[in-house]
Amino acid sequence: MTSFPDDLEQALQALCARRGIDRETAIRSILREWMRTHGFLDGGDEGEDVPSEPRKPDPEVVQYPSYFEGSGSL
Repeated sequence: MTSFPDDLEQALQALCARRGIDRETAIRSILREWMRTHGFLDGGDEGEDVPSEPRKPDPEVVQYPSYFEGSGSL
């Protein structure tokens, strides 16, 4: 098993608890989402095995990221 710095491990545990998934599924979901939003993976839900939640726009890929400053939302 790969271990991460404490802050990432805590965040990963929180994600697993919130979504009711195991660690491996959470890591796979995170990688899939990152690769999809950064253009390394085509869209679609093939292989997606994580219950989805409504997604907020990613400030790294939106046209006007300055709207996210402060409260973190539009």
